[in-house]
Amino acid sequence: MVALCLWALHSFGQEADGGRDGAARETSLYHALGGGLFTNTAFHLTSRWFGADFAQTSIDSVKTNLTSPWVWDSDHFLFNHPGHPYQGGLYHAAARSSGFTFYESVFFDALGSVTWELFAETDQPSLNDLIVTTTGGAALGEMLHLLYLETRSLWAGILTSPMDALVNAVRKKHPARTGNLYYFSSMTGAGWIQSIKEDRQYVDYLRENNIKTAPAPIYTGTIGCEVIYGNPFVQSSAKPYTQFEMKFYLGGSLYPLWLDWTLLTDGFLLSFNPVDGEKDMLSTGLTLHYDLIAGNNVNFASNALDWSLKWKRVFTAASLEVKAHTGWTFFGSSEYYPAAEVSGVSVEPGKADNEYGTGGNGKLFVTFRTQNHGKITAGVCTYILYIIPWNKPDSQGIEFFNLSFLEYAYPFTPHVSLVVNGSWYLKSGRSRSKAAVIAAASRIMLGVQWTLVEK
Repeated sequence: MVALCLWALHSFGQEADGGRDGAARETSLYHALGGGLFTNTAFHLTSRWFGADFAQTSIDSVKTNLTSPWVWDSDHFLFNHPGHPYQGGLYHAAARSSGFTFYESVFFDALGSVTWELFAETDQPSLNDLIVTTTGGAALGEMLHLLYLETRSLWAGILTSPMDALVNAVRKKHPARTGNLYYFSSMTGAGWIQSIKEDRQYVDYLRENNIKTAPAPIYTGTIGCEVIYGNPFVQSSAKPYTQFEMKFYLGGSLYPLWLDWTLLTDGFLLSFNPVDGEKDMLSTGLTLHYDLIAGNNVNFASNALDWSLKWKRVFTAASLEVKAHTGWTFFGSSEYYPAAEVSGVSVEPGKADNEYGTGGNGKLFVTFRTQNHGKITAGVCTYILYIIPWNKPDSQGIEFFNLSFLEYAYPFTPHVSLVVNGSWYLKSGRSRSKAAVIAAASRIMLGVQWTLVEK
């Protein structure tokens, strides 16, 4: 279904989706396929060198994969997200830097995933890996490809999109650098997070018996960035990703060991600009999303097609921005680690407790900024998944996930701001091991933000 939607959009925007500078495209099938082959070979040999079981392939394993049905795997969440989408992004970048359009490159994302599943792993071919590598790879790969075209130095280009840099070096191409960044900031900060993950019956027992418990705070460091490509309020185009946005935060601590990260993205596939005045500007259209919220106590990802609205109202010395998205999470992933001593269930050692589903989502971001007093941003991201009952034995139920935050940035200079951020998440559902689980966290963070580009 998703593939049909993308091909329908390709037909609609085929004429407009040529070279971004209007020049005739020069495609190279050899380099697009070679980039995918290089990616799979590099990942396979590296994994094999480090002794990964899945990389110990043979002729027999290939024969088995070619004749076996595709299944839903139970790999660790971080292999599936963001590992496979990033791998798909490399296939995508190889095709894009070889002259293919966004929609044409989706074919190479799928081809790279299929060949990896059949020839580079001993595990049975994974249907969920094919989905997230193709769709997540298209989203991540396109954003990194376009950001690569914004870079001004060789090393910045390599770090941003290594496959773009490699293919262009092999082809001896020097693509023109663009100037389409609308906003870019980076930040670093420190704070603390309190998090729980418990069996729901245990939580109800504590509440009923008026037993107060409070998790110990974990002190963390955090880095992050926010990218806005293209003016989000004046878009009217059938060319995918002429405008996209990305929020990324990575935090953690060494004692106790803690890791969490958040990635929220959206990119216009098709956009309209019904309002474009001095005071009011509005863009609306179809967007592709890849969102990831991962950490010790929660692992959740959403691949979605949404209808989006981005509106800006300008006042005398201030402005109000509203960005709203709602639509279909065509594939969501969630992972649980139920605690045996609490829930009375256990997971087979070495096996994650993944669930896969489909459902709806809504995301809302509101920003109010003034010339002298900085900006305040509130965000709410909500997802409801219907767990696909036949993806695993005993899979069932509905899952709810919500991420909310409130952030204030006070500018000391035009480029440096003090940032205070409070965020909360709640995840509630039923794991495959039949444990009703609640995961929740709250975080307070203080940091410094550097605004490098702002138009």
